[in-house]
Amino acid sequence: MSTDSRTKFTRRRLLGGLGGLTVALTAPLWKPATTFGAAGKPAKRFIGVFSANGTIQSAFFPNATGADNPLTLGPECRILAPMAAYKSKMLVLRGVDMTSTFGSNHPGGPHMKGPGGMLTGGTLLAGPFTGSEGPAGYANSISIDQFIANRQAAATKFPSLEFGVRIIGQEPLRYISYRGASMPNTAVDDPWQIFSRIFATAGMSNAQLARLVADRKSVLDFLADDLTRLEARFTAGDRARLDAHLTGIRSIEQQLTAGTQSCATPTMPARIDPAAMANFPTIAKLQMDLMLLALTCGMTNIATFMFANSDSWQYYPWIGVNEEHHTMSHAPDSDMVTAEKLVKINIWTSQQITYMLDGLAKALDTDGSSVLDNSLLLWGNELGKGNSHTYKDIPWVLAGGVGGQLRMGRYLQYQSQPHNNMLVSIAQAFGFSDVKTFGDASVCTGPLSNLT
Repeated sequence: MSTDSRTKFTRRRLLGGLGGLTVALTAPLWKPATTFGAAGKPAKRFIGVFSANGTIQSAFFPNATGADNPLTLGPECRILAPMAAYKSKMLVLRGVDMTSTFGSNHPGGPHMKGPGGMLTGGTLLAGPFTGSEGPAGYANSISIDQFIANRQAAATKFPSLEFGVRIIGQEPLRYISYRGASMPNTAVDDPWQIFSRIFATAGMSNAQLARLVADRKSVLDFLADDLTRLEARFTAGDRARLDAHLTGIRSIEQQLTAGTQSCATPTMPARIDPAAMANFPTIAKLQMDLMLLALTCGMTNIATFMFANSDSWQYYPWIGVNEEHHTMSHAPDSDMVTAEKLVKINIWTSQQITYMLDGLAKALDTDGSSVLDNSLLLWGNELGKGNSHTYKDIPWVLAGGVGGQLRMGRYLQYQSQPHNNMLVSIAQAFGFSDVKTFGDASVCTGPLSNLT
C-alpha cells in the first residue's frame, strides 16, 4: 500500500519543520522565564537576603505562644507589617540559632562569624583578618545558595548572581556566599557594573527585542496551525506525540508573550556614586530591579542580596535616622529612643524585601503560577540582637514556598534548633532528598521539623 510522502509524519520531519522555531529560540539574548521546553516544570529559585546588627525582637516576632501558629502580623510585628500581603506565603521562625558559630574556639568576633555562618551552617577558619575577639579567615564550607546552584539541572547564563548595597569594610564582613572553604563570592554593589556584566551580550534595543518576540510568536502560531490541519492523518500514537509537542509550543509562546513585559534590556539612569551613603536607597532599588529581572527572565535561578556589610556602618537620613546603625545597635534595651530608630531601619529593610516579593509575584512562570510560588526567599541576619551579640533567636523569614514544598503562612517556635537543620530542609525542598546534614555535621541533627 502506497503512502503519501507529502503528509507522512515522522520525528525527523517534525523536527525539520521546527527549523525556523529553533533559529528564533536561539537568538543572542537571554531566555524569558525558565528553560524552554520544560512545560509545566518551572525552575525553583533561591534568594538569600542579609541585613545586619540583629533586630528589635519585641517589634519583630508575633506574640503567639504555641509551637505552630497561623502567621498573624499583629500590631506588635511592626517590622514585618509591610510584608502582610504575603503572610500566607511566609514562615517566621524563632528559636533557630546559629549554633555553628557558638564557642570561643571559633575564630573571629560576632559580626565576623555571623555572615560567614548564615548560609554555610559553618564558621570561620583561622586567618589574618583583624576584628574583635581575635583574627579570623573566611568561612569553612560551601553556602546553601552555591550548593543548590551546583546541584540544579537547569542551565542558566549565570549559575548565581551576588548583589549588594554599599558593601564596605574589611574581610570577611562582606561575604555570605561561598563556593567552598575560603572561597567567597563577592557581592557587586555597583549596579552599573552588574548591568554591564549581565547584559553584555544582549545587544538589542527594546524595540528590536519586541519585534523579535512578535516574530517568534508568529512562527509558533503558523507551526501549530499547520500541524493541527495534518493531525487527522496521524495514528493515535502520532497524535499523542504531536499533542505533547504542541503543549510545549504553547508554553513557550506564553513565556515569550510575558517576555515583552519584563525581559527587555532596562535603561540605566545617569551614574551616581554607589558608595555614597545618601545614595543607599536609590542604589538598593536599582540592584533589586536588576536582580528581579535576572531571576524572572531565566538568567539565573540563584541570587544573594546584602543590605550593607556585617556591622553596617550606615546612616538612614531618608527615614530620619542620622546615627550609625552599628553604634545604635549596642544601646541597652532601656534606651527606647534608640530602639525606635532601630525599628525604623528594620521596617525600611522589610519594605525593600516586600518590593522583591512584589516583583516575584507579578512575574508568571511556565505553568501559569507566579515566580514567587516557585521561589524561596530567605531573610536572615548575623545576630539575634545587636546589643548582646547573641546568635540565638536569629530573625529568620522564609517566603515563597518552592512549588508547595513548604507549608507557609505560619509562625513556628523551636527550642534552640541549629540553623543547619533549616538549611537541610531548604536543600530537601529543592529536591535534594539525599541531604541529611549541612555545614557543621557535629551540630546538625537533620531537617527542621514541621516545615513540610
